[in-house]
Amino acid sequence: MVAPARIGARLVNDGTLYVYEPSTIDEGLDEYTQTNISFTRTNVFAKEFDEVTIATHAPSGGSIALNGTSQKIDITGTTDFEFGANDFTIEGWFYLNNNIPYTRLWCFPNGDNLEVNNSALYYWNGGASIVSSGNGVVPQGVWFNVAMVKHNGHLVVYMNGSSVISDSNPYVSTASRPLTIGGENSGDNSSVDNSSTAGWLNGNVTNFRIVKGAALYFDDFSTPYAPFNSIDNTVLLLNSADSGHLLTDSSAKNQTVTGTGTPTYSSSSPLSSVYNGAMKQLKNGTIQVGNEFDETTVLS
Repeated sequence: MVAPARIGARLVNDGTLYVYEPSTIDEGLDEYTQTNISFTRTNVFAKEFDEVTIATHAPSGGSIALNGTSQKIDITGTTDFEFGANDFTIEGWFYLNNNIPYTRLWCFPNGDNLEVNNSALYYWNGGASIVSSGNGVVPQGVWFNVAMVKHNGHLVVYMNGSSVISDSNPYVSTASRPLTIGGENSGDNSSVDNSSTAGWLNGNVTNFRIVKGAALYFDDFSTPYAPFNSIDNTVLLLNSADSGHLLTDSSAKNQTVTGTGTPTYSSSSPLSSVYNGAMKQLKNGTIQVGNEFDETTVLS
């Protein structure tokens, strides 16, 4: 009796496709039945699928472009950003142009801040020390997903779904506070941003979401490729669906969002609501998938 055949391809979370090509087929016995299966990396050529070429599907939106010198996104102070000791999730998609030495992804006036210096990610918990991911974590010139999750008093920062920072003594906010994306939040200080310390973001941001009172991730995860929704407990959601809603909060809270220096709309986005099954190939050849397939799956 011939054992069930394993699938002949493996598509992993980083988008790499490994394809198994059997070298022999002999009357009911082939290399699919072997215990050790060799997968080789291969180039993938497929018809392009995206929301531009398939007009019958809903577009996936765009992003907010910031120039790195004078533009940022400001959200008026609110108790919705007072998390206390409770769970919360802050997440979003970012694109940093090359050769960015120092950037603030988002900034409160006290703690729960996330910053980039070269290829390292830094979490500031409001104390004297800053927790670093180490170098080689933050990509530049490509879209990446970052999520800060606090659960049961412990905080984890994920880069593209993988844990890179862990802090057992995270910041505990106890008052209403404002938020800035892509630059420094001056809080009660109305002085002009210092260009050497402001951390102006040179790049793009989209689908920035804050969920208060809920941790959305408890372990490493596969990053989503569809735009975020305003799920329960969402207190801020910037989808950048189109140029007319560049700074519109899509959550039920309707936060007051303004743009310092007039941020602009960009059609660039890593997200899509258009799939060929669970797969989408971009114009640059990148293949994005919603779920991982691996060689342990067998055909019945």
